[in-house]
Amino acid sequence: GRERRLLLRGGLLALSVTLALLALAPQLTAKEPKVKIFKPFKLKTLDGTKKNFADYQGKLTLVAFFYPQCPFCKVSLPHVEKMYGKFREQGLSVVLINVVEQEDNLIPKFLEDHGLTFPVLTGAWQPSLMRDYDLRATPTHILVGADNAILFRQDGYTAGDEEKLEAKITEALTAIH
Repeated sequence: GRERRLLLRGGLLALSVTLALLALAPQLTAKEPKVKIFKPFKLKTLDGTKKNFADYQGKLTLVAFFYPQCPFCKVSLPHVEKMYGKFREQGLSVVLINVVEQEDNLIPKFLEDHGLTFPVLTGAWQPSLMRDYDLRATPTHILVGADNAILFRQDGYTAGDEEKLEAKITEALTAIH
């Protein structure tokens, strides 16, 4: 009963502190991805519809790992929305994956406040996200080719990162067409 609730609260607090530290981590550079092939996922949309990565395969997909209270996500994701608008007709797909399950209820307002139109997936277990996708900071943007190969990765955000990301998207779309 009470001990279990206290343990759960302690675990959630530790998770929140870890995420805050990750959000502020200085690992804000693009680098050669450790994982070369994007691991498929099975998650759900905000309305409970089940989705898996196969729903996005076969086209260029930008997967962005975020959480609604992440300060860097609030700055970077509107840039991603602009890129999505610019490249959607050429075949770019974008999907957000929330990394903090306790903030699922904040997602609709987050999307509205920042003018975001792409789908958001929830239901991921944070330790598996960290392991499977080598997550160390938010946002983490992973550009995945039609063959599931990871073409580019950005951990965290600093001003100007959106230009690097857009250049990689342009390069990948040019290679496709």
